[in-house]
Amino acid sequence: MIERFSKTEELRTQLMRDGKVSFLDTPVHNEAIEKLNVELAEVRRDYKVKEKNSYASASNVVLTD
Repeated sequence: MIERFSKTEELRTQLMRDGKVSFLDTPVHNEAIEKLNVELAEVRRDYKVKEKNSYASASNVVLTD
């Protein structure tokens, strides 16, 4: 019979045993996650605008030898 070896599962078990695992499911954590999601959405929108402007600028450049 083949015995499966999982380093990830071993590490996860060790961390749980050592009490180094915490779950982020409290209202404070949920608020922080929501705030981060809003900030990331703003950053994504800003990036898209800059990317669009960059493409528009690049389309106006004429390369010559």
